[in-house]
Amino acid sequence: MEQNLVALVANAGTTTDVFTLADVSAVRNWDYSLPTLTQDKRFTERKPWSDSDAFKKAFFETYPVLKAISLDKLAAMGGAVLSLLTTDFSTKDLDLFVVLDDPCMSPEAAKAFTDDRIKRFIRDIYEFMSGHNVALKLVEEEKQKTKPDFSIDASKLYNLDQFRVRRVLNVFTVTVPVLRQRHDYRSTLTIQLVSTPHVSLADLLRQVDIACTGVAYYHNNVWFSPLSKFAFENLCFVVDGSRSNSAYVDRVIKYFDRGFDVIMPSLDTTKVRTRNFAFGEVEVVDLPKLNLVVRNVKGCKVLVQALKKRTPFDDGDLDDAVSATAGCFDEYTNSDGASELHAGAIIHHNIRCLLYGNFDGFIVAGEGSNYALAFRSRPTITDRMLVNSFESVKNDVYKNSTLNVGKLVAYFPILTPSQLVERTVTSYVALHEGQKRSRVVFFDAAYDRHMESVLDDLVAQQIADAKAKIVELEATPFVATTVTVESRAKPSTTKSPQEFFGAFFKQVSVQA
Repeated sequence: MEQNLVALVANAGTTTDVFTLADVSAVRNWDYSLPTLTQDKRFTERKPWSDSDAFKKAFFETYPVLKAISLDKLAAMGGAVLSLLTTDFSTKDLDLFVVLDDPCMSPEAAKAFTDDRIKRFIRDIYEFMSGHNVALKLVEEEKQKTKPDFSIDASKLYNLDQFRVRRVLNVFTVTVPVLRQRHDYRSTLTIQLVSTPHVSLADLLRQVDIACTGVAYYHNNVWFSPLSKFAFENLCFVVDGSRSNSAYVDRVIKYFDRGFDVIMPSLDTTKVRTRNFAFGEVEVVDLPKLNLVVRNVKGCKVLVQALKKRTPFDDGDLDDAVSATAGCFDEYTNSDGASELHAGAIIHHNIRCLLYGNFDGFIVAGEGSNYALAFRSRPTITDRMLVNSFESVKNDVYKNSTLNVGKLVAYFPILTPSQLVERTVTSYVALHEGQKRSRVVFFDAAYDRHMESVLDDLVAQQIADAKAKIVELEATPFVATTVTVESRAKPSTTKSPQEFFGAFFKQVSVQA
């Protein structure tokens, strides 16, 4: 079985095979012939499925608003599908991807089709909810003719003010209000749509980083790649060391904690120290990117207490172009952050992207009946937004006689950090030293007045610079970026297992 699995991993990037639930073995057959991280006495439940009909029922019970929406050419994939299949954990968002099913479509046509399909899906949801509310209001008006006090229960209406669309690069994050269901605490559903076109379902399934998430619900069927089928059958996934970026390590830990074992073919278990086990204590296997807190080793079974990310985490495997934009997407690490940013936070975020020339970092947003504003190529930044935002920044930079240097540096790139410190602190101190003033009274009301004057000047300069950048940007023809959110999580070059496993690496060969 060892060689079969190694071959599955080797072919994962090229295979065109796909399988359905009917092909899934009811028996777990992984024999621990390769090093496997697990937990003592852990048994993750896997609900038995024989076909997709029962899954379809469970899917629409979980996402009832989608019953009335066409999902043609849209595949749900990832944690949301996996959570329904295992019923052992829950997830907060649903990820949808566009599948072309047309290998002859040109790249330009594929991109246009994908963008249109996503926009149509978003419009369909909003129009369905709006129509639902209108129909109930008509019923209410009709009933009130004979029963003036009659009113529709508010819980039966969609709160369309909660409908939000956010776009960063090629990802649309949609917050959809839901009707309260029994035993369901949610008031909204988060849906993420990725506008990267996929030629086929097999092409989509090949893109996953964690094999157990490579399961898709598409055209009323549940589909697996060969490797994701193995992962689902055995509640495990393979870490071969070819990826090592921060987001990937986070996901390895997340799915291990959700009950999936981790197979590490290149982990040399003979190098794991065992002395502490005799005293009931743990040993730590310190891989370059990941710490394994180990309770015992039994053959190839590595009994783990916890997986922990190395800190500080060196993400030097991302190329410069990706690293330069990564900071602007910190809120988008989780879908919650994408959907819950309020309008003011988005304005501040976009202004900072403008100031630093990082136009790929823009968040384009629309809310309620104005949701389609998220379909624009760029966000609007008005003079009013600049004035109000920098007034807020000014108040935060210097408040209660305290200077927030971090915020000062972040919002005023018109000057270098050293120049900013010179303007706000050093020049003032030098002046008062020359006047032989007592150090005790250096930072009194005079410094407050100094900061008021300096910040007024900096704000005026920075707003003028921002306005000039807006004029320049608007005069530049829009060209869609080739940077995608997915590219941020991929290494610029393929990493070797030696780099991931470090001193604990062992060579694994694939036999023909």
